[in-house]
Amino acid sequence: MEMIRNSAKALLLSTDGRVLLNRCVTSSGEEYFDLPGGGQHVYETMEEAVVREVLEETGLAVEPVRFAALCEEIFTDPDMRRRYPEYCHRTLHIFLVRAVSDRVREKTETDFQQTGSVWSTPEEAETLPLVPLQLRGRVREVLNSAGPVYLGSVRRDEVCM
Repeated sequence: MEMIRNSAKALLLSTDGRVLLNRCVTSSGEEYFDLPGGGQHVYETMEEAVVREVLEETGLAVEPVRFAALCEEIFTDPDMRRRYPEYCHRTLHIFLVRAVSDRVREKTETDFQQTGSVWSTPEEAETLPLVPLQLRGRVREVLNSAGPVYLGSVRRDEVCM
């Protein structure tokens, strides 16, 4: 069944201004970094989704501060579309969030290909192989914007498996 997946992603800033990223490794050993977050459940608000997803993947309890950015990814690889149709067209809603506690709980559901999480300065994050692709080189723009930033749509032909 063809569908468009809504994903809630988080830009979580530490008190010293670093951003939390999920470190991921593909099946071929390539490293990339992703924002914590994932798919919205039925009858769940985007704000509830980002809170749940960050807790599952990082063990950190957060609260949304503001809606920060929107972008879209469409994967074009036919085999990926056949095997993972629910992940091949998604709209990513990116929220600036803050931790509500210093307590780190046990991770209950890490993201696909996630091997850990790392804190990075916004400047460093802009130089990393970051997904969504539209966020590369634009982390500071999103963080410093007075309102939401539309990052655009991208068609991706590579398979990230």
